[in-house]
Amino acid sequence: MFFTGTVTDSQSFPLVLPSQPELAGKGSYGDDMQYSVDDVKKIVEFGLDYGVRVIPEIDTPGHTGSWAGAHPDIVSCANKFWWPAGTEWEDRLASEPGTGQLNPLNPKTFQVMINVIGDVVNIFQDQFFHSGGDEIIPGCWKSDPTIQSFLSSGGTLSEVLEKFVNFIFPYIVSLNRTVIFWEDVLLDENISVEKSFLYPEYTILQTWRNGIRNTKRLVEAGYRVIVSSSDYYYLDCGHGGFLGNDSRYDGLSEEEVELVLGGEVALWSEQADPTVLDGRLWPRAAAMAEALWSGNRDEAGKKRYAEATDRLNEWRYRMVKRGIGAEPIQPLWCVRNPGMCNTVHPYVAEEEGGEGSGKRISGRSGHADS
Repeated sequence: MFFTGTVTDSQSFPLVLPSQPELAGKGSYGDDMQYSVDDVKKIVEFGLDYGVRVIPEIDTPGHTGSWAGAHPDIVSCANKFWWPAGTEWEDRLASEPGTGQLNPLNPKTFQVMINVIGDVVNIFQDQFFHSGGDEIIPGCWKSDPTIQSFLSSGGTLSEVLEKFVNFIFPYIVSLNRTVIFWEDVLLDENISVEKSFLYPEYTILQTWRNGIRNTKRLVEAGYRVIVSSSDYYYLDCGHGGFLGNDSRYDGLSEEEVELVLGGEVALWSEQADPTVLDGRLWPRAAAMAEALWSGNRDEAGKKRYAEATDRLNEWRYRMVKRGIGAEPIQPLWCVRNPGMCNTVHPYVAEEEGGEGSGKRISGRSGHADS
């Protein structure tokens, strides 16, 4: 089992690195919201005691606005409004508030990157290193004078990314690490690199968009994959459909299934902090573990969510007794009357604007309406 910590983002750089302490000094929320090397080592050791490997993600070249406090010369479009008034979505500078992307055309970028990667590898020790690579926004790089000059000479934004990947990928591999990237590096429709830049034997790709389709594309290309579909596995994005179809396997050949290493739920912190952490994580993360370890169908091919729900209800109450603020799955009455809160009728969606086209489950209490 592993836990991936997105250590840095555009909003904050909280990790105090021995060779680049100014990144946290000027890029974190404050001295009381930083992680020291000793803090990280305690987290890693605690995880290992419980069979959990802690993998660091240093998301680059996007999501790096926090680097600009210490090194403003290597970050494009830092500290600008993310979606300027009067512009189209395609011309935004970031996909959420907090702008900034590393500029691969500035040689200093790689001097800083060598120090950051070296420190993180020494601190975390795990064989995997997550280098991010998601949500690289064209508008940000296009606003940078250096990159503008490159583009006017016939260069492309994908070539800018290629320069970045062609440096950091072999460097991380040289440190005996397998590199994890988000799928965007290969599949983004605007800025991406060719497969020749990422050798499958040293690369794992993490999917988050388009459900099974992007997983299929990557395993067909021979890459190992971690599934984190935002449709099912993003715990900060609502509850509906979390126990949906098992997106690890549907539509994949037996050979392709072998390249799917597993799945990982994601809990991003834009709208989550310690006050809501327990309820966002539990028991939904346990439901995810159930699906990944045991599958969502029994030996007869029948979905197991009714049987699993009863066990997860019991598990949720055990967590609450241990002081974990896990949110309820069903009312207490359902826990005390196993099976009585299930529906035995298949769901039939009512057609838009139609009346009485079939039974549907609706209403706050889950009544079956005719």
